[in-house]
Amino acid sequence: MPQSNFIPRRKRSRGVNSVLHIFCEGATEEAYFEAYKRKIHCVAVVIEHSHHGDPKGLVAEAIKAKEGSPANDIFWVVYDAEELSQRNKLQSHAEAFQAANRNGINIAFSAICFEVWLLLHFIPNPSMFLQPSKAVKELQKYIKNYKKGDLNILTTLQDKLPTARVNAASLAQRQQGNHPAVPMYEFNPYTTVHLLLDAIDGMSK
Repeated sequence: MPQSNFIPRRKRSRGVNSVLHIFCEGATEEAYFEAYKRKIHCVAVVIEHSHHGDPKGLVAEAIKAKEGSPANDIFWVVYDAEELSQRNKLQSHAEAFQAANRNGINIAFSAICFEVWLLLHFIPNPSMFLQPSKAVKELQKYIKNYKKGDLNILTTLQDKLPTARVNAASLAQRQQGNHPAVPMYEFNPYTTVHLLLDAIDGMSK
């Protein structure tokens, strides 16, 4: 298992509320969820600075962090499929999902990239993209000046967020219904970002 640079924080006493920890593979996702938690004034969510950009590394880091945290804390990792056609990538996703399931780590997964989630703010049925750059180009039809790494994208799209959540849930249901024997990391297009937003909302109640 990859070594983690996570330094366990001092354990909190029993009886305190749980904390939701989020590990992201990229700056765009970190900024997005940081902005979302500020938007809903949720202090029980921590965007962790991850030292890994690969699925297995992110999951391993979250597992290590969980070992040094109170039992009622919640852990999520956020990453993309990227090049699904590469066999080694599929194996990496499979191992990451298996490790996450064994250790109670949640995954917010997007295929082929985070921009699929952003596209769902505008359309209910995004195309299947084989390269992230194609999804970015499609998104630019709706957000003319969009560039990968846009740190203000939540503000730009916040009025369309309810639509995106409905579209994402419908897309997930269709993919799971049409391909019940296929693992989630092979779906394209696909995203479960809306489930992480639901989890964050739950922490603010």
